[in-house]
Amino acid sequence: MGTRTLVCGAGGLTYELVDRLRERGHLVEGVATASLVVRADAGTAVDAAADALGALDLVVHVLGSPGHPTPLVDLSTDEWVAACEEPMVGALHLLQACRPHLGPGSRVVHVVPTSAMGGAPGFAATATAAEGIRALNKSAARQWGADGITATVVAAAPELLIGPAANSAGGALTGPALGRTGGAEDLAGIIDTLASPDAAFTTGSTIVADGGTWMAP
Repeated sequence: MGTRTLVCGAGGLTYELVDRLRERGHLVEGVATASLVVRADAGTAVDAAADALGALDLVVHVLGSPGHPTPLVDLSTDEWVAACEEPMVGALHLLQACRPHLGPGSRVVHVVPTSAMGGAPGFAATATAAEGIRALNKSAARQWGADGITATVVAAAPELLIGPAANSAGGALTGPALGRTGGAEDLAGIIDTLASPDAAFTTGSTIVADGGTWMAP
């Protein structure tokens, strides 16, 4: 039987990840991010996905973004809530809803942009949400480690999650050491590896997967 995987996210990267993981033998069910804002709705959506799969071996959460930069001083309260607070609340509700379906050997992976570590001009709300989700991931790793459940963050190139506008936001570092920042297939390979028993001793860490652009610890 393939890895029973729940993927939550929206947009092109999420859909590509689903396709690439299925190609690697994963059995995949999806949960829309819109269903995570209310905890009861999150529970209903996750329960349905888990019932369809039989159990959850792997949970993948992909952080979304508005896709267009907004100067920090121009952010409205509604924009901040939509780009920062709702994604963080959704990430919390997803973990809460998934916990009854996770057991020894289960994995949780959050995919965020590297701007979580370096800041992102024009994308302050997304960067803040990403950093909050990284902290949430570490807390889950601490609390659930004794039960054999691991949690890891995969930090990808901002343009994969934010879109082309990430390159014009003024926060770019030098080019990738490997010549490219990668795509869904590269991330799927890393996520697939994290789902393997061979990765059972990795938890609470952030794996940077952007072709060697961001190299800070």
